[in-house]
Amino acid sequence: MSQLSLAVVAKGLDSLLDEQMTGQARIAAHLVAAAEDQGLSPEEIISIFDAIVEKTVLDELWITDSEGVVYLTSVRGDDGKPIRFRFMDDPDEQPQASAFFPLLSASIDSDAVITQAAQTREIDWNIFKYVGVSGIDKPRIVQVGNALAFEEQGLLNNSYASPVMTAALAAFGEADLLSSRYTSRVAEIRSVFDGVLSKQMVVQAGLIDAFISTTEAAGWSVAKTNSHLRRIVNTTPIAEIEIATTGGQIVLSSSTSPRQLRYPESLQAINVDVMDVVNHPTMAHDENRQAEKTATVYSPGLARIVQITTFLDDNSLVSPRFKIPKSNE
Repeated sequence: MSQLSLAVVAKGLDSLLDEQMTGQARIAAHLVAAAEDQGLSPEEIISIFDAIVEKTVLDELWITDSEGVVYLTSVRGDDGKPIRFRFMDDPDEQPQASAFFPLLSASIDSDAVITQAAQTREIDWNIFKYVGVSGIDKPRIVQVGNALAFEEQGLLNNSYASPVMTAALAAFGEADLLSSRYTSRVAEIRSVFDGVLSKQMVVQAGLIDAFISTTEAAGWSVAKTNSHLRRIVNTTPIAEIEIATTGGQIVLSSSTSPRQLRYPESLQAINVDVMDVVNHPTMAHDENRQAEKTATVYSPGLARIVQITTFLDDNSLVSPRFKIPKSNE
């Protein structure tokens, strides 16, 4: 029976989150640029963040000015006000947060990104995983965060309580523990990873939805909005972003030559009274094309479909092409 090292599981989960959170942070950078172009106040932008955090599994957003001072965040202190924080470049003072300080000196054309393994943060000593990108409109840090206790926050949809996965989630950085543990429950773990990926893609769709609403209010042209969607796709694992009507007509796209919405039959299953999600199965096409996964998300009140497709590396546990390393069999 094939055995999979928990080290591979933990590293695979970390890599999966790196990719998906990079997409989220990148979209957030474009969202903030559009919101400030529209003239929204910090309070109004934070309310957009709050709605996304409330509806999805994303835990936190942190946005700084050019000096590293956070002025937009979904995180609040005991007084209910947005928490105050400043990124610094001293690792002795900020062992965790200082890693993101170099983003402040990145060019707005650079699309710089910094990923970080889950670790203790300075503000409250809880364990979080962060990914940050540079600003696209001005020097800044745009950061998204997820708590390590995924199962407590419904990231796994409360459907998987295996001690195998719990050990993997709790053991980032514990190489000795992981290297001595193996599991034969590969199919089950892959199913969990697929669920994690789906939920992370819903976060991306929620951010894209907010971005589109903001660009519409700011009076951006279709061409300008599409150019931003293309830049997002070109700098993330996201393969394609399509915005369509409930009838399936594509109105905005990251593609220069959009054809038709993928899985048009899924529109019949959407509940138009709520934010609804249709998760499509992972697909492995011919050998010359990467495997991929698509999520279709409907936004009530806006009569809009956001469909996101992401590429899957063959080494990812989510990919249908993943093979257990021989050393683990």
